[in-house]
Amino acid sequence: MDSIISLNNIQKTYSIGQVVVNVLQSIILKINKNDFVVITRSSGLGKTTLMNIIGCLDTPTSGEYYLNNQLVSGLGDDELAGIRNKEVGFVFQTFYLLSRYNALENVMLSLIYAGVNKNDRIARAEPMFEIVGLKDRIHHKPNELSGGQRQRVAIARAHINVPLA
Repeated sequence: MDSIISLNNIQKTYSIGQVVVNVLQSIILKINKNDFVVITRSSGLGKTTLMNIIGCLDTPTSGEYYLNNQLVSGLGDDELAGIRNKEVGFVFQTFYLLSRYNALENVMLSLIYAGVNKNDRIARAEPMFEIVGLKDRIHHKPNELSGGQRQRVAIARAHINVPLA
């Protein structure tokens, strides 16, 4: 079976002045469709760095990363942005909802960047609120939502590019 995510000998280093910090060393990971994966380690040992690489928010220093059989480890920022827009959904620990937008507008953001017209954005986003149980909070701004409700808006946003059927 082809892996959806395949990391082969991933390394990530940062240079802080003359000090080189090896954050990830020789990471090998294969994730197949329908796998449920938990990544645990002590604080400061590279979990966020690994997730940023998997989510195409960062690139490895060396090694190969394949996402859906496409080599993404050597792509530039524009290509990675396209992949994030179409292939990756992220629910961040702090949610990153934009305070000036209501829940619906926050969920529709990636569709705006993808060039989807307004009526289609609304038609795709509104059902997400039914799924996450926030149909009655769709026009509320983040500061009008509880922490759990904000998290569900972030989950809806992460799934907006996944077909409902």
